[in-house]
Amino acid sequence: MEKGYITELFSSFQGEGPYAGRRQIFIRFAGCHLSCFYCDTAYARDPKPGFCTVFGSEASSKNRSIENPLPSSLVIDIVKGLKTLDLHSISYTGGEPLLSASFVKEIAKEAKSMHLKNFIETNGYSASAFASIADYFDFASIDIKLRNHRAVAENEYDNLYRNAMDCIKISADKGLETIVKVVVLKNTSVKEIETICSDLADFNVKFVLQPVTVPPHLQHADVVPGVEELFALSETAGRFLQDVMVLPQVHKIMRIR
Repeated sequence: MEKGYITELFSSFQGEGPYAGRRQIFIRFAGCHLSCFYCDTAYARDPKPGFCTVFGSEASSKNRSIENPLPSSLVIDIVKGLKTLDLHSISYTGGEPLLSASFVKEIAKEAKSMHLKNFIETNGYSASAFASIADYFDFASIDIKLRNHRAVAENEYDNLYRNAMDCIKISADKGLETIVKVVVLKNTSVKEIETICSDLADFNVKFVLQPVTVPPHLQHADVVPGVEELFALSETAGRFLQDVMVLPQVHKIMRIR
């Protein structure tokens, strides 16, 4: 039985993309090797936190801490306890879940046997890791990082981009509902979005342009794109893709996890 490190486990509404507002159980896997400057879950970058926080499914429920690493059987038991009648799917998020691919696979396989839907949210840094788990998923939300996100060193960016594109191809080829998300900043290059969408043109994907949410330490930074910029980026994407949307992080507006 696999064991792995999880930062937190909770039930909430999906806050991003076309499934915003759908009830999910979130498994936030620990660790991320990227360093996006706008990251809103920087606390989950620790690859081996001492404890996993399980948030209660109702306001009256108590939160609890469980010592890491957790066995996959315990994760499934917690999922069962958080399940509600309005549940859409289980979200495997992070951090970066592909860093725990074998652990993710074991949990997802068991969830499938329970007739639950699996939804992975990933930066797509490793196509080989994604290929190893894809058969157990129904939905894949794959982030494409832009150069100015500062996710990796400049000399590593092309490799990150290629792996993300390969993950998207694997996902689409296997028939997963594939969502591609790009966080956009003020002065995001139309040309860069054009190149990405041209590369995506042969795939059946939902494409999401997500205006950056400014983290607390950057409250005074001028990084949020204006409406006219968003119109221009959306129109550019629409030249190549049929399903394009602009959506902010809804959970931040709702002030929920």
